[in-house]
Amino acid sequence: MKPTALRCKISLLAILFAVGCDRATTIGFENEEEPRPECSIARLKSLCDGQYYPIADQTVVRGIVTGNNRYGEFYNQLVIEDASGGIAIAAEYAAAENPYPLGEELIVYCNGLTLYDYGGKIMLGKVAGESTCIPRSELDAHLRLSGREAMHRTAAPASIGGLTAAHVDTYVRIDGVHFTERASWCEFDPETGRYLTTERTIEDAAGRTLAVRTLGGCLYADEPLPSGSGSLCGIVDCFNGVYSLRVTGFETFLVTPATPATAYP
Repeated sequence: MKPTALRCKISLLAILFAVGCDRATTIGFENEEEPRPECSIARLKSLCDGQYYPIADQTVVRGIVTGNNRYGEFYNQLVIEDASGGIAIAAEYAAAENPYPLGEELIVYCNGLTLYDYGGKIMLGKVAGESTCIPRSELDAHLRLSGREAMHRTAAPASIGGLTAAHVDTYVRIDGVHFTERASWCEFDPETGRYLTTERTIEDAAGRTLAVRTLGGCLYADEPLPSGSGSLCGIVDCFNGVYSLRVTGFETFLVTPATPATAYP
């Protein structure tokens, strides 16, 4: 073999060897996750026009976590929101681990999950018998943080008289309100020694009222309701057409009358 031909053969073998090493040490096309169709939260919810809607395609939604169970406020639930709206997700997870922190972007892989109607509100979970929660063993397959830097949650201004279906499971701020009771967040049951899920009432300057629903298992169930008037932030809930507000992230403060009404935080 001529020297020139030998050099060409060696060079070709070197290139093939390098390519082979590259394929062996990097993710090939066949191992990459295929792109999945994304849709807005509002669009996803619109698919459920009955009691249940099993999702059988590769649809993905993403949103900012605005409600979780870090403080015992959303037991086996979390709430995410995008520009189109919000949705509550039923999922079994340990609150103490705080796997879905407030302000983080969450990607939801919907294939195998179910949209369902709960008292007129569309939720997302996994329906199996009596349970609607995504099992803990399947969380990683369906719920993943995007890794983007956490965002500061901004509550959209709303009013008691102006709440609509579009506000459900979104994070809002209601200004110029005060609690009508002087009590703790939750009622105490002496027979069981536990605090009960309780609804307290806020009222605005026009006399319109709204229930603020707090789970008995939340960390501040025994603390007194804030006094004074100002702004209250929370997630809008709805059951059988009746709206309520649920505090999220331990945002339990109203500003005093001497201070201009501002949102907390």
